[in-house]
Amino acid sequence: RKATKILENDRIDLIIEMLSIGDVDTFELAKLLKGKYPTIPIVILTHFSREVSLKLENEDLSAIDYVFCWLGNADLLLAIIKLIEDRRNADFDIHQVGVQAILLVEDSIRFISSFLPNLYQIVLQQSMEFMKEALNEHQKMLRRRGRPKVLLAQNFDEAVMAYEKYKPNILGIISDVTFKKTFNRKDPKFQGGIEFCKLVRADD
Repeated sequence: RKATKILENDRIDLIIEMLSIGDVDTFELAKLLKGKYPTIPIVILTHFSREVSLKLENEDLSAIDYVFCWLGNADLLLAIIKLIEDRRNADFDIHQVGVQAILLVEDSIRFISSFLPNLYQIVLQQSMEFMKEALNEHQKMLRRRGRPKVLLAQNFDEAVMAYEKYKPNILGIISDVTFKKTFNRKDPKFQGGIEFCKLVRADD
């Protein structure tokens, strides 16, 4: 009730849900909120366990943009915001402005939650160093906005789609070896990372 009241009265840019909030079903609440506010991204934070992994495999995650493993690291919150910003701005900044991109391919919520804060920390540090060379505030702003975008693909099809869409501007690829081909369950015999690297190497 409180969440609905806030959404009705304020401008909200991001909804973050904890996996368990009392009697409310997290996934049903996400569907309800996404139905009323389809443009607001919804992120789920959860602790990591075998039970949580099995629960997520059997849930309908269509209303949820991302799921992350919360280990108390506040840097993850910055990474979540930057990831959503990058996803929204990618088409214009990459195609129109010529900004470069780093493609991260990983389907493990635990590893994504570990990689992203570190990756953004490195990218933002390099961006700050680059800004020091700017002559004025306008140049600093342009250089800050010109940092590489981080694109996240969570299965083989998403990785291929992102590569084909942005390949002239892809700075590099960081990939897991084994991941899902689609949103279905992982096939341990399908080494998505190897197949994806073969595809990229054949092209470039």
